[in-house]
Amino acid sequence: LPANTDVINLVMESESIGMNEVVVTAMGVTREKKALGYAATSIGGDEIGKSQAINPMSALQGKVAGVDISTAPGPGATQNVMIRGASSFGNNQPLYIVDGVPITNDQNNSTADSNPDFLNSQVDFGSGINAINPDDIEDMTVLKGAAATALYGSRAANGVIMITTKSGKDTDGKMRVSYSGSVTLSKVGRLPDVQKQFGQGWSGNRALDENGNWGPEYDGKDRVWGNVVDNSQQIKPYVFLEDRVRDFYETGKNVKNSVSLSGGNATTNYFMSLSQNSVDGVIPTDNDSYKRYTIATKGSHKAGKLTVSSSINFSTEKTKAVPSGQGTSVFRSLYESANDISIVDMKDYENKYNNLDNYFTPYGVNPYYALNENSAEQDKKKIFGKFQLDYDFTDDIKLSYRFGGDYETSRSETHTAIIAFTPGAHNDGASVANPGGYAETRRSRIQVNHDLMASMKKNLNEDFTVNAIVGLNVNERRYNWLEGKINSIDIPKFYNLNNSLAPSVSRQHDEKRRLIGLYANVDFSFRNYAYLTLTARNDWSSTLPTGSNDYFYPGVTGSFLITDFLKYNDIDTGILSFAKVRAAYGMTGNDADPYSVYDRYVPAFSSHPGYPKIDDLKFPLGGVNSYMASNRLGNPDLTNELTKEFEFGVEANFFNNRVGFDFSYYNRLTEGLISDLPKDPSSGYTTQKANLGDVRNQGIELMVNFTPVKTENFSWDVSYNIALNKNKMENLDVDEVYLGGFGGAGIYAVEGKAMGQFKIAAVKKVEVDGVMKTVVDGSGNPQPTTETEFIGKDINEKYRMGLTNTFSYKGFTLGATLDFRYGGYMYSYTKDYLHWTGASTETVLNDRKTFLVPNSVVSDGRGGYVENTTPVDPTALHKFYGDGGGFDGDADNIIDRSYLKLRNVNLSYSLSKSFCEKLKVSAVSLSLSASNILLWTPTENAYIDPETTTFGNDVRAKFGEYGAGPSNEFYTFGLTFTL
Repeated sequence: LPANTDVINLVMESESIGMNEVVVTAMGVTREKKALGYAATSIGGDEIGKSQAINPMSALQGKVAGVDISTAPGPGATQNVMIRGASSFGNNQPLYIVDGVPITNDQNNSTADSNPDFLNSQVDFGSGINAINPDDIEDMTVLKGAAATALYGSRAANGVIMITTKSGKDTDGKMRVSYSGSVTLSKVGRLPDVQKQFGQGWSGNRALDENGNWGPEYDGKDRVWGNVVDNSQQIKPYVFLEDRVRDFYETGKNVKNSVSLSGGNATTNYFMSLSQNSVDGVIPTDNDSYKRYTIATKGSHKAGKLTVSSSINFSTEKTKAVPSGQGTSVFRSLYESANDISIVDMKDYENKYNNLDNYFTPYGVNPYYALNENSAEQDKKKIFGKFQLDYDFTDDIKLSYRFGGDYETSRSETHTAIIAFTPGAHNDGASVANPGGYAETRRSRIQVNHDLMASMKKNLNEDFTVNAIVGLNVNERRYNWLEGKINSIDIPKFYNLNNSLAPSVSRQHDEKRRLIGLYANVDFSFRNYAYLTLTARNDWSSTLPTGSNDYFYPGVTGSFLITDFLKYNDIDTGILSFAKVRAAYGMTGNDADPYSVYDRYVPAFSSHPGYPKIDDLKFPLGGVNSYMASNRLGNPDLTNELTKEFEFGVEANFFNNRVGFDFSYYNRLTEGLISDLPKDPSSGYTTQKANLGDVRNQGIELMVNFTPVKTENFSWDVSYNIALNKNKMENLDVDEVYLGGFGGAGIYAVEGKAMGQFKIAAVKKVEVDGVMKTVVDGSGNPQPTTETEFIGKDINEKYRMGLTNTFSYKGFTLGATLDFRYGGYMYSYTKDYLHWTGASTETVLNDRKTFLVPNSVVSDGRGGYVENTTPVDPTALHKFYGDGGGFDGDADNIIDRSYLKLRNVNLSYSLSKSFCEKLKVSAVSLSLSASNILLWTPTENAYIDPETTTFGNDVRAKFGEYGAGPSNEFYTFGLTFTL
């Protein structure tokens, strides 16, 4: 047929329909995806539902370029999300928007001030995004660049996760009932590799009271072990036990049920859902459990020119968590016993051989005692939603008012049991003795959001269309907590603030902040193939100095649809189904934490200069109270952070949309990063919040979609994405800025380097005859550096890739996703601790026989160095590995974070329409899935899942882990149907 016939034009139009997808953008405005001048990636509700995840962010892992998502271990734990690298010294989390309203996603942990650097018996209670039932989600869109997120104001400087929940449809008044349920079994994933040659002991001797693996080689002979109790002693073979730690864990289970009711007609629609999750994790007992119930309601009614809509979401969560890190944690107890000692045989921790008095080692406690006697629980309730009025003055002009709110309250308590011994018992006087403790914390977070917005859509003529939005946003947030704590327990197992040998200590915090913004957005369209968007917003923040607390940031985006231009001019596009180029330049600001501008007053105290500080004076004193200036100096010159970002992209589809790609390049500069500026203590202050530096992130993102095979009944779809980001501190007004870690190690910002440089004690090296040599002491052990130092490693990945293959045959669908990360480092306390206990595979170097540190020298006593000839003492390897850290000192605990994961394999079957009609249902689907079942890491990381963190949900989370629990594998059977 001739190329200009009507028939051909109709076919070409149908070919491009796939690119007319409508997405929700800033302020809840819907736009055609093809018109956007910036990168926006959407994941549909069906894809999210297939994951059967508790947290909806899990559905994005490995599927969205430029988005880094990692999960802390444990049911209901926090997920750390970072888009296009770190752009701030503090908060780097995206803003979460649900149905046009921001929600709170702050983490709760076991310390009232949510200090993720707290290392003793640390607990992660999760964050606000957990309150959303994934089955309620219709669509989730990731907005990455400044031009895309500017309308949302300061909080969107790190990107936006847009969540649109399901709504009722026009069903002519008929109610639709949908059900989604699943049963998930979980088991322990990565556990550390350990050496299999040497068993219990120290210094090469088989000391029966030791908690390390520094004893003689295994010989397989039956030997006594532990303490003599009632004139008897236990006997066991002296052999390595392969799965002794894995045997401690059990199979976890998650039962999920979700049901929804929806319907409507031409003027009214409604949606309501109920969901239940009950998770019991892999640790014995229910001390690692998570229970969640959600209720979601949503509806709208149109009466003439007025449309009223609302949504209310309520969740209640109960979390029980097992503390990690230092102290008498389960982690420490599991690895404070030699690899020839069965853990499960100590389950009866009141048995005469396993109780506190007679436990085989005085240097630790029975892991079952730590598990059953210590506890951490949280009860949390959250309600969020909106009320919205839309009035259509004309077909072209509309006025909208949206009120949104988010209120969450929680009560958590943690307790550690008394560890006391009978006088004269084997372990009497052991260093693990502890008077116990108890803490109760109550938190509340309130967020109120108002949007008043006028919009206009006008066809100026046949060629030009304009859409305009002008709006006012008022956002107010409050956060307060109250903590009571006691550091001793009087009556055992009674945990109450009055049950203490000393008065309880209380702390309280209350903060309030407000942000007011005026914004405008204008979209111009020319013949539906050329688009130009102008945005602008001005914010007034209560956290900045009065009189200079406002900041303005504009943006401009443009897109040109090559294929639509060709079609408009009757030019054959050939194999090209769709093509578009886009460019964007935008700014977005970010204000400061509250109360950084003015000096503050705190209860007065006077410190004794000596140690211990037994004579410190604290007010109130003798019935008199007093206050003094805080050690943090206010900064009346503090200004906002400002992000400027340029983005360029190309999208194209070929061969009737069988092959396509979406490419983005971005260059983001964030100026005036805010952090603590150290002050000379002689001034009376130690820190001050200040604008200290600028950081740049630039990178590329590529998504490729390919359908190699497509027939009437079968299709094979491939989706591939890759993201590369280069981070650099371009300017810094101080030598370094601490970002996270602990006293002996940390990550820092340093000018000219990528953010997140590791600084830790290493080994001393000197140059001798042009070669760097390791300096050892008189025992042949490497000497540690006197100060921590930068070791040339940082947290940043070089690139990240994801690959998803989906095969469909009639009603069957089989899909799998691989997630690959290359580059970047993390700290592993697990490796550090296994070095100390002699369990790590590195500790059997040379079969623990004599060896020299390679390329080592020793001081000649005259300021020079001579070649070292003293071998490392094989009976003191616990000092070489445990105290010194090995050949590289503590720096040996910084390990490669690269990995390859099989994220998910999913097999589903949808019953045919005819069969569903026989069952009198609309649709039925069955699914089987397995998640996180395969993990590959570099040789140097034989210890931990590299996504694991115990340091919160911010840039400091990238520091690593401190005695974290293991990651899990999940196996799920799911059923969904709709009546």
